[in-house]
Amino acid sequence: MKEKINIFDVEIDGFTAKAAMQAAVQYMQSESINTIEIVTLDMLMQEKDNPAWKEDTKAMDMVLPGEKEILEAAEVQDRYLLKDVANKVFLKMFLRYLQKNRKKIFLMVQSEQEMISLKEAVETYNRGITVAGYGALDVEGKSEEDVINNINGAEIDCILSVLPSPQQEDFIVRNAALLNARVWLGCGRALEQSFSEKSGEGVRRFFLKKVFRYRVGKQKKEN
Repeated sequence: MKEKINIFDVEIDGFTAKAAMQAAVQYMQSESINTIEIVTLDMLMQEKDNPAWKEDTKAMDMVLPGEKEILEAAEVQDRYLLKDVANKVFLKMFLRYLQKNRKKIFLMVQSEQEMISLKEAVETYNRGITVAGYGALDVEGKSEEDVINNINGAEIDCILSVLPSPQQEDFIVRNAALLNARVWLGCGRALEQSFSEKSGEGVRRFFLKKVFRYRVGKQKKEN
């Protein structure tokens, strides 16, 4: 399936993990930076009424669903695509690609503590990936210019961002032309979810999924 999926006026690419990976490898071989966004339920629910976030998302080169409930809400019935998304196959394939080819990455995070836990997770589960640097945008006195200079000075291949929305999308759309990297992968909480689930998270997500389905159904009726 290659058609666009539309949820809350956000267009999402209906690529299988294999098709998305083929595009990502091409991006990694290009001279200019390409942007990939993995959209989650949290993002869609939080930003569904934010036109600026929707415009920033539209500017991405590839937008992928991060959870199968997004596909189900769009009435996608391709079981291979549903399975890919449910198992976060693209994200795992991309991390394996970075590992196998010994690529250097830069982590974009919101805090120093988040950086420590994410760096440990990446290096534990994906030995071979070099974390060449990180940027924590909420660190006092740490300007965006400092972070951009750190990225460009690290000579990296890929930027992995777990910044919250809409900060994540706003940062890359405004600064893409200034960054020396091949790929920006905006993961949000999708990367954290691929490593572990926090205790108590299951209950929150159960209700989030129910509210998401209700909101999507309501929008369809209104349209």
